Amino acid sequence: MSETNLAHANLEFQQQVAASSQPAEEQRRSPEAQAEVERIGEANTYLLLDRDTKLFDWLDDQRDAKLCGYITSATGSGLLKSCQLYRTQYVKRRGTLLEIPATVIYAEIDQHGGPTDLYCSIMEEIGHPLAHVGTLRDLRARAWGTLKGYGVKILIIGNADYLTLEAFNELIDVFIKMRIPVILVGTYYLGDNILERKSHPYVRVHDSFLESYEFPNLTKKEIIEVVDDWEEKFLLENRRLNLTQIDSAISYLEDKSKGLIEPLYDLLRKIAILKIDESNFKLNQHDLIQRFGRRKEPRVKFDRKG
Repeated sequence: MSETNLAHANLEFQQQVAASSQPAEEQRRSPEAQAEVERIGEANTYLLLDRDTKLFDWLDDQRDAKLCGYITSATGSGLLKSCQLYRTQYVKRRGTLLEIPATVIYAEIDQHGGPTDLYCSIMEEIGHPLAHVGTLRDLRARAWGTLKGYGVKILIIGNADYLTLEAFNELIDVFIKMRIPVILVGTYYLGDNILERKSHPYVRVHDSFLESYEFPNLTKKEIIEVVDDWEEKFLLENRRLNLTQIDSAISYLEDKSKGLIEPLYDLLRKIAILKIDESNFKLNQHDLIQRFGRRKEPRVKFDRKG
């Protein structure tokens, strides 16, 4: 190979390397399209529906009657977000701190939710500077004092499936000694398995949480409301999908999400990005199945069985 040809070959190879070093998205899309895709990918919302209002009414009743209980739903139902919205109706934040009074406290538990994890989560939600300082005895005393000082009237615990027996007993003591009703929030496994355990140590837990509420999945009418709301919030007017005007598309979304709002939002993001990349893609049931047929459906019934 001549020196001239070798130089051309080296230049071509360097250009290929430079192109391959660019992010794959930049090679696939224009900067404007990529910016739109990233914005849609970060879309995070929740639409308040009648099912949420009914849940809030039940929570109000539990608070007023000072009754403990538990709420269950399928994974991805939006129940945790609904409980967060309930808290915001009664409590305001000033920076990282809750304003006094804070009549509703909602705290989510991480895995291995023992007593220490429980109290740390509660104190983090309140914004206490010593949320992770001290022994269990210190955390308990601090948390109880803070709950009293903030005038808490109901304590809601998300991801209650993660709680250990010792943490359940801590919550029961909060109710017995402070008269603050505790509401456990989790999947169907919480109600069908954990709270129904026959072993002697769980009798106290079972008998302390006798009131229950099942948070329902979305109806077809609610799916239409959610889709319209999502498109209005996150899609530019000239990029609206108008999915609610396509019966077969709504049927597909209903079937593929099984009425769960989080999988529904996942599908909406994916479809919207697909339309950016392939503007001629047809939004009908047949083509959606062809494109997303490998996507699994939520195991709602599996949740129910545990």
